[in-house]
Amino acid sequence: MKLKGHKIAIIIADGYHEHEFWFPYYRFKEEGAEVIVAGPEIGVVYGEGRHGKDGLLAKVTHSVEQAADMNPDVLYLPGGIYSPLRLRAHPPTLELVRSAMEKNIVVAAICHAQWILVSADVIRGRRLTCPPDMADDVKNAGGIYVEEKCVRDKNLITAVYFGYLPEQFQSLMPAILDA
Repeated sequence: MKLKGHKIAIIIADGYHEHEFWFPYYRFKEEGAEVIVAGPEIGVVYGEGRHGKDGLLAKVTHSVEQAADMNPDVLYLPGGIYSPLRLRAHPPTLELVRSAMEKNIVVAAICHAQWILVSADVIRGRRLTCPPDMADDVKNAGGIYVEEKCVRDKNLITAVYFGYLPEQFQSLMPAILDA
């Protein structure tokens, strides 16, 4: 129960990557954290599945604005394609990410969730990793692209894709406990 007393907001929309949501969700729960599942709208969303938005269903229990008002200790951004595309165009999500970064709250993103960081304009001068097809986006936004499985730059922890969730959590858990 290492995370008892911590509030963690996971932000998703339709087309989230199942592994990148469910692994963190249950891992945080296992450690006793209060997990807030937030998104642009409250209700059911579907994971990527095989065709983009036909995967496992998840329940968004809070709006992003409600999650922001709950002052989470950690912000976790799962990847996928459609979910990050939706969230990077959602002003309240971008504001929550900016606010978390400014307050030095731990922000973790994996796979194409780094698009949200790019659109929130929070990576300038920061080291991060992402899938190679996004490297130009990261560089063009002023980020320092690093070809590693997982990269921690102060409060920002990024990983390439779901295969590197163990590496991300090896960096993420101590970061949460040290915050």
